[in-house]
Amino acid sequence: MTDTIPASDSAPATGAEARPDREERHGVVIVGCGLGGSITAFRLAEAGVRNVVLERGRRWPLHPASATFPVFPSIDSRLVWLDDESTPFPPLRSAPWSRLFDAVEAALPRSTGLLDVIAQDRAVIVCGAGVGGGTLVYGGVLAQPRPEAFHRIFPVGPDYEELVDVHYPRARRRLGGALFPADLLDQAPYRAHRLWDEAIQASGLPSEPVCGAFDHNALREELAGTRPPAAIVGQYHFTACDSGARISADRTYLARAEATGRTSVRPLHRVTALAADRAGGYRVHTEHLAEGGTPLERVIFRCDRLVMAAGVHTPRLLLAARETGGLGRLHPSVGEGWGANGDHVALLQTESLPPDLSQGGPSSTVAHDETGTVGLMHSPLPVPVDGGGLVCLGMGVPGHTGAWRWTADGGTRLDWDPAGDTAGTARIEEVMRRVAQHLPEARLTPLSSSRPVVAHAAGGARLGEACDAYGRLRGHPGLYCLDGALLPGGAGAVNPALTIAAIAEHCLDHIVTDFLG
Repeated sequence: MTDTIPASDSAPATGAEARPDREERHGVVIVGCGLGGSITAFRLAEAGVRNVVLERGRRWPLHPASATFPVFPSIDSRLVWLDDESTPFPPLRSAPWSRLFDAVEAALPRSTGLLDVIAQDRAVIVCGAGVGGGTLVYGGVLAQPRPEAFHRIFPVGPDYEELVDVHYPRARRRLGGALFPADLLDQAPYRAHRLWDEAIQASGLPSEPVCGAFDHNALREELAGTRPPAAIVGQYHFTACDSGARISADRTYLARAEATGRTSVRPLHRVTALAADRAGGYRVHTEHLAEGGTPLERVIFRCDRLVMAAGVHTPRLLLAARETGGLGRLHPSVGEGWGANGDHVALLQTESLPPDLSQGGPSSTVAHDETGTVGLMHSPLPVPVDGGGLVCLGMGVPGHTGAWRWTADGGTRLDWDPAGDTAGTARIEEVMRRVAQHLPEARLTPLSSSRPVVAHAAGGARLGEACDAYGRLRGHPGLYCLDGALLPGGAGAVNPALTIAAIAEHCLDHIVTDFLG
């Protein structure tokens, strides 16, 4: 039950915590409703625990006319989340460019769009904004790491065999995972997939069909013309899938949580500050936003237990709370161990593909090197690739990580060098060349950058360091982290979604009892 508290009863505060319009009290508050937040909400609701989920973005309910989501790329104001700290432009700090930058920023239309773009000096981080979080914009891949890669990522951590026997299968099932069906490869939009699969088989690399959070019958209906085309024309990655073919977490875990009547989701509530409450719980300071991004009111959520599941924003919020004294006892490692999953992208160009061919999604096959420490996928894009190319996503075990740092002006910045893992990148390119040898007239062009786009950000509140072995943040009883910030920079040469989900399930098996009684 919600208790509404007059704002005048609030403890005095300054800055981001000042002058709330009202307050609410709840037993449990969850910040973020991507994978970690949706899983937490469901597991707690299933156990009889009422919870409130705060989400900075809007709801994106599927529309019968398939007009829910913007398409990629487009100038649709719904595509990119734009506020004071999320922008598609790089930060420019030197005059007069900084003044020009500020002017351009001020002229941009503000919207609570689907794709959150966080520009840093050495990386552009992209993630989902909305009820469903990153699962609204990810490729739907639910890949399981090989043991060697997992143990290199987690030298001490969750038991791999237990995850394989219990938590990976459970997460796949609850997320609607299914193997990519072979019959789709005969269809025209999947010509590039057939070519990729043939090259993988000829290379001798170990491989398996992708398990993805997709309704493959919906893909067949797209192909038959009984659903509007979305995934089959590449509109499934960096944007949402208007046909409903991709199954996001708001349609699985979170929907089940809400169906119990014990989970309440509050969209368009952006968290601005976190603090321990002098009564022994926590205060979560939020701005309730209009869809255009304009703040409507400031609301404080008081709670006995607080779960952080805000993805990329989790370590930033925790770091700010530690440095400003709101959560001053957090572990010194908060913010550290951040990585980009060892990702490296290249273009494989071949004469066998016409340059104007649109490539349907999702990805069909994931390949590994013999050690399991390199993973490769063909990642179809929603636009034709010049020169008949296949975009090849390589994933490894990060050889270095970075950290979120507190800045003198009271913000956070990412301290990370994309060129810090030359050995890992060289190994990924070596495996890519093994595939390229089996593509007609193939040319491999690495798409390296001094400021790469990062789609698989991980880390910042590492399991067993900033947290205990089950996601309890050290220093503040009743405070938890249950999202991708737990991973030490990557997931072990695969897309991280399934590992995030499995580890959240694993942690909750041990900590649900904390919330009872």
